[in-house]
Amino acid sequence: MRATFLGFEIAKSGIQTSQTALDITGQNITKMNTQGYSRQEVSQSTVYYEMTSYKYALLGSEKYGQGVSLDSISQVRDDFLDSRYRTANSENAALKKVTDVLSYIEGVFDETINDGLGSFFGEFYARLQNLSLNSGQVDFSGLVRSSAQKITETLSYYYKQLNNIESQEKADLNISIQDINTVLDKITTVNNTIQAEKLRGNPTNELLDTRNLYLDNLSKYFQIAVKPNANGTVSVKAGGEYLIDAEHAATNHVFLTQTDSGFSLATENGGIITDSGMMMGYFEVLNGKGPLAGEGESDFKGIPYYKEALDMFAKEFSSLFNTLNGDGKPLFTGSTALDIKISDRWLADANYITATTNPDPQKGQNDNLLLMLAELETPRRISQSFQGTFEEYITAAAFDAGIELDYYNSLAKTSESVLLTVENQREAVKGVSINEEAVNMLKYQKAFEASARIMTSLDEMLDTIINRMGIFGR
Repeated sequence: MRATFLGFEIAKSGIQTSQTALDITGQNITKMNTQGYSRQEVSQSTVYYEMTSYKYALLGSEKYGQGVSLDSISQVRDDFLDSRYRTANSENAALKKVTDVLSYIEGVFDETINDGLGSFFGEFYARLQNLSLNSGQVDFSGLVRSSAQKITETLSYYYKQLNNIESQEKADLNISIQDINTVLDKITTVNNTIQAEKLRGNPTNELLDTRNLYLDNLSKYFQIAVKPNANGTVSVKAGGEYLIDAEHAATNHVFLTQTDSGFSLATENGGIITDSGMMMGYFEVLNGKGPLAGEGESDFKGIPYYKEALDMFAKEFSSLFNTLNGDGKPLFTGSTALDIKISDRWLADANYITATTNPDPQKGQNDNLLLMLAELETPRRISQSFQGTFEEYITAAAFDAGIELDYYNSLAKTSESVLLTVENQREAVKGVSINEEAVNMLKYQKAFEASARIMTSLDEMLDTIINRMGIFGR
């Protein structure tokens, strides 16, 4: 014969687990739009028969389970999808940073709306042709000087614009590094809190959500590897370096360093992280020298490449015309894009440009100006990676910016599509489905009502046994 109150214990376990499951269902529904929230579920199992653990003696062969046990309330997440998401997030952030900066650079060289260096160079060539046919006429000489001044001012403007982009990216880079260290400190704090709460036997699901949000945020800066520890904490590695070594209670902050090869991200332990994420995007655009790169330098066509390209143009252009104008009669001062200017003497006298070294009165043309025109049409090695005319050099620089932007835009779109796909897959696992939770709510509600009904029936049975049996004849 079974124990009298065993049925109550079984019904009570059903009521308790159903009530807890209803609470979790309600929490899932109320938090379904909360950023980073992972839906939770109740794990139940049967309380199996074990004579030494039974609270009530069972007589004869009436040996069966003792109800249901609530084992845990756990998050629904997939570690593999988390890892895939963070890898995709890192790749996407790198490409977005590159495309953002390339779009700024392309905007500097763009001549679709306003006249730029290419247009002014074409104007200079045409006016030089007119001057060769009208030698010595100050009006035509003044027009040539005006076009030359536009070229120098445009070179300086381009260079200043690239400097502004570079300064802004350096400022953003420093802010990002501060954010990285802040996130590392936050992860460490949450790690410690989770460890303490687990020791106290308290639930940590909400803390896990907070930590996962921080890890997702960190993953955009560089690719990370997350290693769970037995005490509930996680250790984080990037570029082979431990940024958080929770097992040894160590946090390895990062800082910006600069060498002859450019900027890089160093850790307090002496490691270098430059291989992925937004940090790689920063370093590509700030360090990249393209085909001008030396050993150990980045061959990405970043800001240094375009600045150096402008400098080489300015140096070759000013050197050529200063030489052609004759000894001691420089048309330009300065040899870089930033400081090239019309010489003071040319500014004071439009006819300072050498009209002739061997005049031909019959033709009325100017030999020296024709030589200048011929030199502008002659291919020359302006840099170690380019040989062509000045106009072709300008066009190539503008094309470089446009082609690079188009290429990386395509990569960024593909990367964003991959990231969105993985994010949707991850959300399908950890996200809250209102339809699924509504079904769970009905399921647990019915289970609660059924368990309560069993307890009511048992109570009625006991009432019959205690108050109604054996009263005949009283």
